[in-house]
Amino acid sequence: MKNKILGFAGLGLVVSPMFAFAQTTNCNAVALGQLGTLDALLCKIGSLLNSIVPVLIALGVVYFIWGVVSYVISDDEEAKKAGKDRMIYGIIGLAVIVSVWGLVSILKNTFGLGGSNTNTVQVPCIPLPGNTSC
Repeated sequence: MKNKILGFAGLGLVVSPMFAFAQTTNCNAVALGQLGTLDALLCKIGSLLNSIVPVLIALGVVYFIWGVVSYVISDDEEAKKAGKDRMIYGIIGLAVIVSVWGLVSILKNTFGLGGSNTNTVQVPCIPLPGNTSC
């Protein structure tokens, strides 16, 4: 088992320069069909999560508050336990939502799939007489 872990770590070290020298892409190119399958998949997942995550966070906060209110106003011990469980599940749900959202953002930034491509290369230009474009 230890040899397999070391083997995967060594393979990761060997393959990691490939990711460092990879070409950066832009998620706006997905609409034009210019991205490969992995790039397009990460862009689609990122855009989907960016639209769904705020709603899920709001639902998690409402569920947590519902647990707090039911814990505070209830007199029965079983109702207090149910309220406490709602609070715990609400916090766990919020942690999972935010961590998945962060993981997708890290992957998008790692592979250069952000909304704007800041890695533009300026092509050198030789000024010629009468050419003012340089």
